Amino acid sequence: MKYSGIPLIETLSRGWLQAGRNFVYPPRCVLCGEDRLCEGTNCGPRIDQIAPLMAHTCGRCGAPVGPHVETSSGCIHCRKDRFLFTRAIALGQYQGPLSELILKLKQNPGAPLGVSLGNLLYYRHQETLENMNFDLIIPIPLHWTSRLYRSHNPSTLIGEALSGRLQAPFDVNILAKRKRTPAQLGLNSSERRRNLRDAFRVRRARRIQGQSILLVDDVLTTGSTANAATLALLEAGAREINVAVIARALGQ
Repeated sequence: MKYSGIPLIETLSRGWLQAGRNFVYPPRCVLCGEDRLCEGTNCGPRIDQIAPLMAHTCGRCGAPVGPHVETSSGCIHCRKDRFLFTRAIALGQYQGPLSELILKLKQNPGAPLGVSLGNLLYYRHQETLENMNFDLIIPIPLHWTSRLYRSHNPSTLIGEALSGRLQAPFDVNILAKRKRTPAQLGLNSSERRRNLRDAFRVRRARRIQGQSILLVDDVLTTGSTANAATLALLEAGAREINVAVIARALGQ
């Protein structure tokens, strides 16, 4: 049976395929709304409105600081913390439109945002990321029970985007969250640390021996999650851990 000279089954298949592509990769950029898939690479001034560039940041935790502030030992936001990762970098501060995008990213329909935000993070810090010479990129994992009702892990989507841009290996099977922890929201730094004690484990220790690893998450607030994951990786034999996130939140 023919339809406009094309077999009907082929016409339907193309329609279904395009519908699937539009669901996973929307025809409009999910960040700037332009009628093209720019994936955060050509969004122009709209992106500066979404995630204003932080002119000066702490070299240790990625928080915004004033000019001429020496941060090799940390800043006012992290100086009292015993971080085990070398440094953290962020696309922007957790506020305004960027915080709204992060909330959408965490929702089931928000999966396409992960790629776009990951690409934007890369382009904003391209030189820094490339000079770090990572051996491996690993996302902060979700507990398996969380994956029952969430279609995606935001950190995985961001990490996949960075892996593609940096041409660095990416592995979601090395780091696992072995216990379900209460939400961190509303907890202070010491409570967050207790909440995440022994929360992560490494399943393939041989894979990370002596490796420099980029640990990826969507938001860094007190750094407790990143620090707990870093501890597990270092104890399993990793050489160095750096952290990349979409947003740096200034919490308790």
